[in-house]
Amino acid sequence: MKSFFVAKSLRERVLLLALVGLALAWWGTSILGRLNLTRRDWLSLVAERTEQSLWLKNRNAIAEQAAVAAKQLDPARTLDATQLLAELNQYASGLNAEIGAQRTERTSGFAMHSLQVNLRRVDLPGLLRFYQSLAARTPYIGIEQCSLTVDRANPGLLNASFRISAVQAIKPP
Repeated sequence: MKSFFVAKSLRERVLLLALVGLALAWWGTSILGRLNLTRRDWLSLVAERTEQSLWLKNRNAIAEQAAVAAKQLDPARTLDATQLLAELNQYASGLNAEIGAQRTERTSGFAMHSLQVNLRRVDLPGLLRFYQSLAARTPYIGIEQCSLTVDRANPGLLNASFRISAVQAIKPP
């Protein structure tokens, strides 16, 4: 290989070295990109493991707090999916509201119903009235997510998006 390289003219040697250097740089950036992705995955796994170990370490305290919270709930005041939809329709009356499909997650003693509610072009007093109606039903109805934006056509109005959930106590058969 050395004799092949030495037998070439200076221009050919420079071009050959430049080509090999370019190939190494291309390969090196690819390797660095993969190493960076691997590093990010590793850090994510470490953070997730730390979080899971914290949950497991505090599992008894969490179970006790959940039991205390469950005892404080009045099963008669919990809402099924239909009641949640009816209450949200009532709270949003007079507002330009769009209520999305519901999602329900069930456990042995509880069901969590959640809905997406989008309020378009609503004034601040109407939005506050809606929020206060929800707040009056805490802890049976809660807001999981909320985002507010100003309406582009009319800066005096707001667009709001809520992910609202309600808990239902399920009686064992």
